[in-house]
Amino acid sequence: MAALTQVGDVRTVIEIGGQDSKLIILQDGVVVDFAMNTVCAAGTGSFLDHQASRLGVPIEEFGDYALESQSPVRIAGRCSVFAESDMVHKQQLGHGFPDIVAGLCEALVRNYLNNVGKGKDIRSPVLFQGGVAANAGIKRAFELTLDLPIHVPQHHDVMGAVGAALLARDEARRGSFSATSFRGFEIATHDYRTGSFECDGCANNCEIADITLGGQVVARWGGRCDRWERSGGGGSDSLERTASSD
Repeated sequence: MAALTQVGDVRTVIEIGGQDSKLIILQDGVVVDFAMNTVCAAGTGSFLDHQASRLGVPIEEFGDYALESQSPVRIAGRCSVFAESDMVHKQQLGHGFPDIVAGLCEALVRNYLNNVGKGKDIRSPVLFQGGVAANAGIKRAFELTLDLPIHVPQHHDVMGAVGAALLARDEARRGSFSATSFRGFEIATHDYRTGSFECDGCANNCEIADITLGGQVVARWGGRCDRWERSGGGGSDSLERTASSD
């Protein structure tokens, strides 16, 4: 939804965050295909973050170094462990720092396209969103690999929130909401407190986390069963009674 408001005829949405990556294919504004990464994080922002930390480079500057490269080296990017050892090897061979950083960007793009994008029909216009879209080196690597222009929206890191807000706005305009549980923007100023305790209901002894507001429990979670899985701000007493009755 957010992508369509940015580029009305968008055909491909590339989304890469810190822990997962997605690909959305659209046709005439309708989603016709979708893919998401597996458990491996080599094609996500955590891959770059880990390598940037190893190189001693702030992740915010990573993309700028990549743009300085004139001859990126090829880094094995299918696994973070292999990438790190390959990076050390390239450094020992005397390759320049920008070339290694650019090689890491290209490795992430290859990993993404070989896994998430495998068999997908990637067509222009292409919109790149998620936190990793802030990395100019990744954007350039996508453009060089796909030979397509890549559009990065202004609010690329919160596009999901933007889309949800747009959908809520449209629903409200149609009068679909008879009531709302929205507590108002002042909720950000309330005094929330977190705590935890150990459940003695069974041998698991789960650590249960809770959030309180004004002395009342508004949410609890953390157990292996749903004994304490309650939310909605019913207050501490109602939560205690529910847990006891279970």
